[in-house]
Amino acid sequence: MQKSDTAKGLTPKCTLRLFLYFSKPQRIMEEMVMTEQEYVRSLRYILGNYFPEMERADLPQDLRGKRSVIFGNLEKMYNFHSQYFLRELEHCCSHPLLGSCPFSQKDQFGMYALYSKNKPKSDSLLASQGNAFFRLKQMQLGDKMDLASYLLKPIQRMSKYALLLRDLIKAGGEAQEQELAYLRAAEQMVRFQLQHGNDLLGHVPRAAFLPFSRWIVTLCGLWRERCSTSPSGLELTFSERT
Repeated sequence: MQKSDTAKGLTPKCTLRLFLYFSKPQRIMEEMVMTEQEYVRSLRYILGNYFPEMERADLPQDLRGKRSVIFGNLEKMYNFHSQYFLRELEHCCSHPLLGSCPFSQKDQFGMYALYSKNKPKSDSLLASQGNAFFRLKQMQLGDKMDLASYLLKPIQRMSKYALLLRDLIKAGGEAQEQELAYLRAAEQMVRFQLQHGNDLLGHVPRAAFLPFSRWIVTLCGLWRERCSTSPSGLELTFSERT
């Protein structure tokens, strides 16, 4: 059984002091690493539990051959994050302002714009056929979250990157200008991919786009709340396309 902090000789006040000992940039970086670990576990969970369901003999006819529609490029994103990105984040955790951190992989992050473009089609297919089929698996897993909720995680994750990078830049303070320039470039790349994903949604039929757009508009509201004072045009416009 794991000992509590008090049993180890660490009082709550001492634990707080240890927490405050670390620099704010390091705490932000540690949050990024911990949430990245959870994100990778979530992607692995989807692939391990819901991917195999597409091979079942009783798969509804309308879902046959539609794995790429439901899951998009999720498998490629998992491979990138589990095999490269998470490891690099963990490596630079002790140097949170180093420009060598892995946000320079622009081509890899381009997968998120494509995932966003496909998301309304995935939502539409899940709403018409998939949710009922996958619900049995959800019950077997004893999970309160359904597949549709898990499939939102990649988009939520990109928004989290942007917010954490923004916090790192603010906390950088007297960091070397070159280090801050790397962080600003990383934030700009993430924001570009979010905007690019929104732009690609312009080619999606309105009927398929509406369920997804309602969620993304809510996300945009949170984004504006956090970043409304930014002079760099951080506010994005997510609109229901006609």
